[in-house]
Amino acid sequence: MNKIEMYCLTLNPVHLKMIEGLNFSPVGLGNSTFSEEWLTDKTKNNINHKNNYYGEYTFHYWLWKNNYINFKGWIGFCQYRKFWKKDFENKKILSFSDLNRILLKEVPNNLINYESIIGEEIFVN
Repeated sequence: MNKIEMYCLTLNPVHLKMIEGLNFSPVGLGNSTFSEEWLTDKTKNNINHKNNYYGEYTFHYWLWKNNYINFKGWIGFCQYRKFWKKDFENKKILSFSDLNRILLKEVPNNLINYESIIGEEIFVN
């Protein structure tokens, strides 16, 4: 398995310790003030002012436009409450360590030859 550089996006600086506890890179979006531990979409070449319309895509733009990607493996994105799991089983999460144990942090061998993975579609009516 290969490692994944996972960026975890949020609008709220209070999520820093949780994101760092998962060994993900914290990304602050929107108008909140974030400390130096955070990557944000407010610096360099950015479209932060469009965050209300595009959400996390403003950070994807920032990452691309500023040529920030220096990781040679896979790159992943999640949100502070929406994560990639290792499998599709619905396991009860009773603690932070339970959450940390089920999260995808390495690329499974059966997915190694794919360029991108997209979650399954869901319908909300």
